[in-house]
Amino acid sequence: MNADPVGDDETPADRMAVHVVWEIGLLLLGGGVLFALTQSDAGPFADGSWTAFASALAPLIMLACAMAVSLRVGAVNLAVGPVALLAAWMFVDASGSGSAMALAVGLGAAVFTGVVLATLTAWLRAPGWAASGAVGGAIGLWAGSAGDPGAFSLAELPGTAVLAALAGAIGLSLFLGLVGAFAGVRSRLAPIRRTPVGEPHGRGALVFLGILLSCSLAGAAGVVAAWTSVPDAGAAGLPDPILLTVLALGAALLGGTSLMGRRGGVCGTVFASLLVLALMWLAQSRGWSFDPSWIALSAIVAGFLVTRLVEAMNQVDEVEAASTSRAGSVEDLREEDPRASADTGQYERYDDDLADLGAGGDPWVANTGGIRTTGGIPKAPADPFGASGVFDDLRDTPGTRFDTDRRFGR
Repeated sequence: MNADPVGDDETPADRMAVHVVWEIGLLLLGGGVLFALTQSDAGPFADGSWTAFASALAPLIMLACAMAVSLRVGAVNLAVGPVALLAAWMFVDASGSGSAMALAVGLGAAVFTGVVLATLTAWLRAPGWAASGAVGGAIGLWAGSAGDPGAFSLAELPGTAVLAALAGAIGLSLFLGLVGAFAGVRSRLAPIRRTPVGEPHGRGALVFLGILLSCSLAGAAGVVAAWTSVPDAGAAGLPDPILLTVLALGAALLGGTSLMGRRGGVCGTVFASLLVLALMWLAQSRGWSFDPSWIALSAIVAGFLVTRLVEAMNQVDEVEAASTSRAGSVEDLREEDPRASADTGQYERYDDDLADLGAGGDPWVANTGGIRTTGGIPKAPADPFGASGVFDDLRDTPGTRFDTDRRFGR
């Protein structure tokens, strides 16, 4: 049985206040951790300072944004890490042909993968996690047999270009967050959220576009990650696909994007990416006794709690929703009208009279022996005064107002 898409006018508006409060908390917490990181004398921040931090933050924001977009359209893209690896490998391998050709090859591979994944998800209606898992597994198998790419022939991306890439990633994430904050956009995504997996929801084009954009952002993140890494003996470092996927999912969920689809904030993805990366670098600089990758996994678990918070704060009261949806209904007016339910049968006699009139009879002649009745009052069929003769002298007296000769002009 197909699920009908929910009309836009029936979708309740989301409460954005919970996202605003949560994003303010993320900003304060991330700023505090970043300040503690700047006070460390060891670790990656001390070695590379702000340029190295920006070169690591830019691809992370792109990946988190790619994951958030896929979550919004209800098809989580678990292949963002493998797609970033594929784009980075192609970019490095084609770097001998120049930067323009290398960018075209790397981003083109990501877009092609996005078309394949979007086709599986939007048109074949495969669940996002299953389709992206299959695509990511295929990329992993290919990467294991393809070996290392060719020597990286391009110069390392300069600091100004790194800052430009970071600014572009932040601006794109904020722009997509603002677009997703409009009630019209969220109402368009509502049928995807409410329709069971595999059933038509009429939003296949949105899902296709969202998955394609997600893979394109993941490919751009892979290219930036490969271009900003310091070459070692002519070979550029390739990103870890599993770690990138975990980081992207943790930052997206921690930023306030719901696992159920449609709902999300504006600045939360950027603030969550900043917080997660700063915590990982702080753990390395302080020499904590655990692998910093566990911080990314902890962000996913915390994101589950954030999703539960976002969903709970957006629950609409059933009584309020029912009264709002029935406001101005004609049925309510009929139910509240006492005349509609008070049927005493007092008009049945007039209905019979109208039926008699339509049949050619006299509706005003009741069973009174030929006596006409009006409103229940009997009336004689002839002159009521003819039988008594009381007013006969008035009729015969000339000069009176009842003189028949004067009345008719005789």
